[in-house]
Amino acid sequence: MTRQSFKFADWSTAPDPDAAAEYVVICRDVVKHDDDPEHDTPCRWEFRALDDRAAADKQQKAHTDKEGHRLFLEISTCPTVVTPPPGSVLAGRLARRERAAAQ
Repeated sequence: MTRQSFKFADWSTAPDPDAAAEYVVICRDVVKHDDDPEHDTPCRWEFRALDDRAAADKQQKAHTDKEGHRLFLEISTCPTVVTPPPGSVLAGRLARRERAAAQ
């Protein structure tokens, strides 16, 4: 019995052109109650934007101007797609399938 070895090309990831990135900003500052510090509560302000990082930044700054809060959590997502190596058999099959679906 002979042994065979196969060389596999690496797959890669790329941004998904059919999906939008999402930007989320969450205020993690605390609303202080001077008369009763035990009842201080989290702010819970939140802003979400699709494909618009500048809008998320602008709203975060506006919240700071309005409330004086400066502690935030920023979450950004980037939808991706895994693609086969160029020139592979699978790459050709996927291209043909995508062209057929577009028609």
